[in-house]
Amino acid sequence: MHKRYFYILPVLACTFSSAFGQVSELVKLNKNYQTGIELLEHEKYNSAAQQFKLVEQVRNKPNAQQTSNAELSLLKENARFYLAVCALELNHDDAESLFRNFIRDYPLNPNTKLAYFHVGKAYFNQKNYKKALEWFEKTDPSSLSRKQRVEYQFKQGYAYFLEENYDKAEPLFEAVKKVESPFQESATYYFAYINYLNKEYKTALSNFEKLKGSPTYEASYPYYITSMYYLDERYDDVLAYAIPMLKQTKQTYEAEMQSIIAASFFAKNDFKSAEPYFAAYFSKEPKVQNNLLVYQYGYTLYQLKKFRQSANVLEKLNNDDVYLQNGMFTLGKVLVELNDKPKARSAFFRSSRLEFDKNVQEEAWLNYAKLSYELDFHQQALESVQGFIKQFPRSRKINEAKTLLGEVLLTNKNYQAAIDVLEPIQDKNEAAREAYQKVTYFRGLEFYNERAFPNALSMFLRSEKFPEDQEILALTTYWKGEAMYELRKFGESVSTFEKFLNLPGAERTNVYNFANYALAYAAFEDEKYVKAATYFERFLNGNDKDQKTVDDATVRLADAYFVNKNYGSAMSYYRRIISRKNASEDYAVFQTGMIQGLENQYDAKIATMQSLLRQFPNSNYADDAGFETAYTYFNKGDFDKSKSDLIDLIAKYPRSSYVPRALVTIGLVQYNQDQDDAALETFKKVIREYESTDEAKQALESIKNIYLDRGDANGFMSYAGTTSLGNYSTAEQDNIVFQAAKNLYLQGNAQAAFEAVNAYFDKFPKAIHDKEAKFIRAESLVRLGRPEEAVSDYEFILNDWTSDYTERSLLSISRLYLDQKKYNEAIVYLKRLETTSDYKAHYNYAINNLLKAYDALNAADDMLKYVQLIRESEKASEEEKNSAGLYEGKAYLIRGDQDAALKAFTNVTKVTKTVAAAEAKYNIALLQYKKNDYKTSQKTCFDVINNMPSYDYWVAKSFILLADNYVALKDNLQAKSTLLSIIDNYEGKDDIIPTAKQKLEELNRK
Repeated sequence: MHKRYFYILPVLACTFSSAFGQVSELVKLNKNYQTGIELLEHEKYNSAAQQFKLVEQVRNKPNAQQTSNAELSLLKENARFYLAVCALELNHDDAESLFRNFIRDYPLNPNTKLAYFHVGKAYFNQKNYKKALEWFEKTDPSSLSRKQRVEYQFKQGYAYFLEENYDKAEPLFEAVKKVESPFQESATYYFAYINYLNKEYKTALSNFEKLKGSPTYEASYPYYITSMYYLDERYDDVLAYAIPMLKQTKQTYEAEMQSIIAASFFAKNDFKSAEPYFAAYFSKEPKVQNNLLVYQYGYTLYQLKKFRQSANVLEKLNNDDVYLQNGMFTLGKVLVELNDKPKARSAFFRSSRLEFDKNVQEEAWLNYAKLSYELDFHQQALESVQGFIKQFPRSRKINEAKTLLGEVLLTNKNYQAAIDVLEPIQDKNEAAREAYQKVTYFRGLEFYNERAFPNALSMFLRSEKFPEDQEILALTTYWKGEAMYELRKFGESVSTFEKFLNLPGAERTNVYNFANYALAYAAFEDEKYVKAATYFERFLNGNDKDQKTVDDATVRLADAYFVNKNYGSAMSYYRRIISRKNASEDYAVFQTGMIQGLENQYDAKIATMQSLLRQFPNSNYADDAGFETAYTYFNKGDFDKSKSDLIDLIAKYPRSSYVPRALVTIGLVQYNQDQDDAALETFKKVIREYESTDEAKQALESIKNIYLDRGDANGFMSYAGTTSLGNYSTAEQDNIVFQAAKNLYLQGNAQAAFEAVNAYFDKFPKAIHDKEAKFIRAESLVRLGRPEEAVSDYEFILNDWTSDYTERSLLSISRLYLDQKKYNEAIVYLKRLETTSDYKAHYNYAINNLLKAYDALNAADDMLKYVQLIRESEKASEEEKNSAGLYEGKAYLIRGDQDAALKAFTNVTKVTKTVAAAEAKYNIALLQYKKNDYKTSQKTCFDVINNMPSYDYWVAKSFILLADNYVALKDNLQAKSTLLSIIDNYEGKDDIIPTAKQKLEELNRK
C-alpha cells in the first residue's frame, strides 16, 4: 500500500539574485528534497532519508541574499520533518525524539501540526495502537483537511477499539459512519458492534442491517443480526434470515448461528427441527461450557425420547445457574426413563438444592424424596420430605408430600417422629389418616415391648380414632387389652379382648386365638373364673397355638375350675398336665393332692404329696407338699406321724413360710395329746420368733386356752402383757395410729407418711406393725430422695425371712442399690430373692438384675451363668431370653473371645428388634472396626441408624463409630461432618455430646 505524506513544497523566488551560484545551489538542494519526497512516496525510506540529510546538513551562508536563506531554512525544516518520518517508518529508536525536536525547534512550521497526525498514522500502520493513540491525542483535528479528519477519526477510533476503550471509540465511529468515505463501512460495523456489546441492540441491529450486501463483513455481521433477532424473541425472523444465510455464505460464526437457530426452534417447541442444529453446533464446539445451550439440547433430546443421548448431554452441565437446575431436573426424569434410579435421585437432589427456579426446586425436591424412599434411603427420604413440607407449605403437591411422609416414616420405623409430624395436621386426608393409624399402633408396640404400658395404651387409643385399616384396628384393640392387663385393669382388659374378637379384621390377625387366652387370663385375675374357664377352653379348641402356651392355658383352666370348686374338671386338666411331663408337672401333682384333700381322700392326698417329694425333691412345691402331708395326718388324727413330719419339715426348710404354721400345728398336736407344757413352749416360740405373723396370734389364742384350761387367767394376762399381742387396748390404739400413717403413704404423701411413722414408733416402741411401718418409712424416704436413710429399715425387715414385707424389701433395697450403682450390695439381696423358694414370683426379676449387676462389674463368668439361667427359666419372657444374648456377647468380650462375642451379638439381632438388638448391632460394628474392617463396620453402623431410629442413644453411638471409620479411611471431612451433626442434633444428657466434641477436637488438631 502506497502512503501519501502531506508536505509543503518550498516556493522559489522568481527573481534571480546577483549571486547566481547560490541560487544554483538552492535549486540543487530543492531537487534533492523533491527526490526524497518521491522516494518517500514509494516507501524507500533509507534512500529518501539520504536525500533529506543532504538538504538538512547544508548551512546558510552569511553573504547570501536574505530571501535565499529564508527559503533554504524552510527547505531544511521540512527535510528534518521527513527525516523523522523516515526514521519512524524504519522503526529507528530515535524517530520519536526527532519529531519531538522538530516540534520544539519549529513550532511555527506548517508541518508541526501535521507531525502528530503522521506519527500517529505511522504507529497505527505498525499496529502499535497504544503509541498511535499518544500521537493522535496530540493532533489538532482543525488542522486537518476533511479527508484527513475522517481518516484521523476512524484510525483513532479503531485504536481505541483495539485497546477496548469502547466509550471513546463509539463517538468516533459514529462520526465517521455518517460521512461517505473509504472508512464509512468499517466505521458502521464497529459502531454496531460496540452497541451490541453494550446491549444497545436496537441501535446495533439498525446499523448491522445497513451492512447487508457488504462483501467485507458478510462473514460476520449476519451472526449479530441473527443474535439480536433472537434476543428480541423474533424467532421466526431468526429462522427466515439465518437459515438461508448459512446456505448462501460462509460464516465466521457458523456454529454460533446454528446454536441460535436451534434455540429458536426450541423456543417454538419444535424440538424435531431444533435437534439437527444443536447436533451440528456441538459437533463443532464439543467442549462448549454454555449451560443454556447444553440444557436446551439435552431437553430437546428428552422430548424426542432419545434418553441415552439426552443423559450424555445433560451430564455436561457444570456451573450452578437456572439452566443447570432445570437440566438436572430433566436429567433426573431421563434417568428414570432409563431405569437408572440411583443416578436419577442424585440429579433430582442437585436440582433441589438450587433456588433459581422455585417451581423446579419444588418438583425436584419431591422427586428426590420419592426416589430416596423407593431406593430404601429411608432416613434421607424422611429428612427430605420433612424439609419439603417446611420449605413449601403452600405447595399444590403438599398432600402428595404428606402422603409420602407417612409412608416413609412407617417404613423407616421412626414412629415417634412420624407421630410428631402427622399429629398436628388438620383435616387429614385418607393417606395421612392411614399412616397415623399405623405409626401410633407401631409406636404403641414399641412402648409395650419396653414395658412402658401407660404410654403404649395412650398410643393404642390414638390409633383407634382412625380405623382406616381393619386389620390394624383389630391388632390395636388386641394390644390395648394386653396393656390394660399389665396395668392391672383386668375388667377393662376383658371388655377390650371381647371387642377384639368381634371385630371384622380380627380373624385375619395372627393373634386371634391368643386373644381367647389373654381374655381368660384377664378374667382370672378379675376373679371372673367362669368366664376365664370359658375362654381358656376356647383357646385350647382353637387354631394357632404353641405347645408351651397350651400347657400354661391348661394349668390356668384347671386353676379356674379349682377356684370354682369344680374339682372333677380341674382334676381332669391337672392330669393332662401330668401326662405331658412339662415344667408344671410338679404343680399339677400338688394341686391334684389338694383336690383329694378337699374331697376328704386323705390317704390319696398323702400318697400324691409323697409322690411329688420323691419325683421332684427340689421342686418349689416341696415344702408345700411336706406341710400338707403332715397336716393331713393331723386331720386324720395320726398326731405322732403329723408331729414327726412337721419336725422334719422345719429341719429341712428352716426358712420356709410354713415354719410358723408347722410350729402351731405341732403345738396343737401336743395340746391334743395333753402335753400342755410342751405345747405352751411351742406356741411361745411362735410368738417369740414370728410375732408379726397370723400364726403368732393363733398361738396366743391357744396359749390363752391352755391358761384358761388351768384357770390361770392372770398368768395369761401377765404373759400376754410381755408380748406385743396381749395388751389389747394398746393394740387397738396401735392399729389406729398405724392406719393413719399408712393412709398418708397410700395417698402418696411421702413426707407426711415419714413423720407419721416416726410418731408411731415413738408411741409404740414394740409396735405390732413394725415391719410394715418400717417398710412404709423406707419407701417414703426413697421417694423423698433420702435412700441412704431407708437402708436400716429395710435391713430390719430383712432380719425376718418370713415377714410379709421381706420379699418387697428385698425388691426395694436391691433396686435402691442398683440405682446407686452399688452393684456388690445389690447382688447380696438379689441372690436372696433368687435362692429363696418363697419368692418364686420374683425369680426372674432377680436373675435378670443379677445379670445386669455382674455386667456392670465386668464379671464375665457370673454373667454367662445368669445368661444360661434366664434361658432355662420357664417364667422368663422370650424378650428376656433374647436380650440375654447381649450380655453373653459382652461377657465374651470381657474374656477377649471376640468370635464368640460376635456370634452372640449376631444372634440377638436376629431374634429381637428392641434396644438390646440396637446395642448388639452397635457392638458388632465396634468389633468390625477393631478388626480394621472399616467398610463393613460402616455398613453395620448405617444398619443401626436406618433401621433402629427409635433408640437414640445407640443411633448416636453408631454415628460416632461411623466417624471413627471415616477417620480410619482417611476421610476426615466426612468424619467432621458426622461429629458436627451429632453435636448439633443430639438432645440426650449422657456421654454422647462430650465424646463427639472430644473426637472433633482431636480431628481439628490433626
